[in-house]
Amino acid sequence: MRPFAFAAFALLLLASPPRPAAAQEEPQANLVLTILGGTVTGHGLWLVPKQPFTVLNTTTYDTLELSRSIGSSLVLGAAGTYFLSPHMGVHAEMSYVGLPIDSHCRGLLYNPDSENKNQQLCDNIDAQAAEGGAIAIFGGVTLRAASRRAFSPYLQGSLGLVNLAHSTLEMGGAYATGGGTTSIRQVIADVTPRRTFVMFGVGIGVTTPLSPGYQLRMEVRDVVTSFERLVGPVNGLGVGPTATRSYHHVALTLGLGVVLEKKRGRRY
Repeated sequence: MRPFAFAAFALLLLASPPRPAAAQEEPQANLVLTILGGTVTGHGLWLVPKQPFTVLNTTTYDTLELSRSIGSSLVLGAAGTYFLSPHMGVHAEMSYVGLPIDSHCRGLLYNPDSENKNQQLCDNIDAQAAEGGAIAIFGGVTLRAASRRAFSPYLQGSLGLVNLAHSTLEMGGAYATGGGTTSIRQVIADVTPRRTFVMFGVGIGVTTPLSPGYQLRMEVRDVVTSFERLVGPVNGLGVGPTATRSYHHVALTLGLGVVLEKKRGRRY
């Protein structure tokens, strides 16, 4: 977060630039609705290097390596910003941030099994498509400089919620028997599902007018969100020790803003 501290300091230095002559003042956007899109980075979530897993109808155990990660994804959203003064405003945003959850399984030891059910299950988990669908709703404060210039830098601080469509813990896979029947077997259970997490973030960007009623917005933001993760092997019921950890998600977005209200510059 240190680069954002320097950005905030630089923005404050710019917050009171020399005022141009009154006849040269450009209109100042007061209320802006922005449609935005971009990308957000992913990260590892958790890893269980050695998970004992029973071979069905036996007393023997195979050993699996299980892990989950958050993949990079697209960001799509809409934001509204209202400036209470030339340099300070409030904003609210609702975005689809994806955050697809990817499952991984690797067999470390397989005991003899005529149908290789655990190996099938592990391969099925590893081949599963990433599950995404996170929605973020947040608001906060926007500080901007040079509001009447061709390029207006800004700094945002935000607080809100992220809702995930899928559990960060639950994991299961499919296997087929000799008779051609396909069954699903759960490996990790999520007994207390938690899908909504608090998020906070800092963003820095710049806006530039495209025409009297539109502006282009470019932004880099760091969004910090906490997720529930597995921190050890699960028992025979698929339940294991969990903990919550915060992760950084860096996003780069580009937006088209519609200026719904503006303050005209002074004239002679």
